[in-house]
Amino acid sequence: MQGQRYTGLYFQDELGFFENKLRLTLAGRYTYVRQYYGESADEAKRFTPRLGLSYSIHPSASVYAVYDQAFVPQSASGTIENGGKLKPITGNNTEFGIKNEWFDGNLSTTLSVYRILKNNELTTGPNSTPTNPTSIVLGQKKAQGFEFDARGSIGANLSVVANYAYTDSKVNKVTPGVTSVTVGQVMPGFAKHVINGWLNYKLPVKALNGVGVSMGYTGLLNRATDNWGEGQLRLPDYHKVDGGIFWEGRKMRITANAFNIFDKYLFSGSYYNWLSSYYWQTEAPRNYRLTVTYSF
Repeated sequence: MQGQRYTGLYFQDELGFFENKLRLTLAGRYTYVRQYYGESADEAKRFTPRLGLSYSIHPSASVYAVYDQAFVPQSASGTIENGGKLKPITGNNTEFGIKNEWFDGNLSTTLSVYRILKNNELTTGPNSTPTNPTSIVLGQKKAQGFEFDARGSIGANLSVVANYAYTDSKVNKVTPGVTSVTVGQVMPGFAKHVINGWLNYKLPVKALNGVGVSMGYTGLLNRATDNWGEGQLRLPDYHKVDGGIFWEGRKMRITANAFNIFDKYLFSGSYYNWLSSYYWQTEAPRNYRLTVTYSF
């Protein structure tokens, strides 16, 4: 039987310099983990720091940098292949970015680049079955990319929430004894390009005071299936459009939304080695929802 017990201690402090234009964040966590394997147990402990630095280059703009380390207990699904032992995830995250506010602070944007390294992460093994679930311990996974985020209002009538993320995630190192994974192999279960957006527009017509329209889009491009097989069929790109109308009063809001407006056949899935076949799970076709909210 496997199990774990862990305790932690966390601290954080922020220092300001040059009339608080330069801000330094210092944080850290001490974690102790005791992992059980039947009658035996392994212990692990680590101090993980977190450093953050930001500088205001303009009253409405700032640049920042963040570095932190990870030490995360994890649990296995079934047995671990090749006799590996369950260890906490270790690694680090490095991020740089710029934040800016527009239109007197009504709209904020963030552009960031990042790199994440993870060691010892468990993932479902390529030979796993429902009756005999197995996991493998990856040597090291590296995810890197950039992200753009915008949210707020543009003028009096238009509000926006938008996000784009580019992610490249690959196996960086392989644990000795694991032969089903190779260095440079794409990590399964993610999309290289993720796009999300939602617009709300209030109609500037007195007779329709409080009435507006909404439109949303979700895109998942260059998706990887959740398997380790080379040359397997990749999931097609995913495009979903939603929309609706709303009325907003002083305390009440009524929203009527339509999801998957173009009634696309949307699905996620993967290839299962033990079945030698694919399994798809479909999403709902075009559907509707009416929501009424009231603020007391």
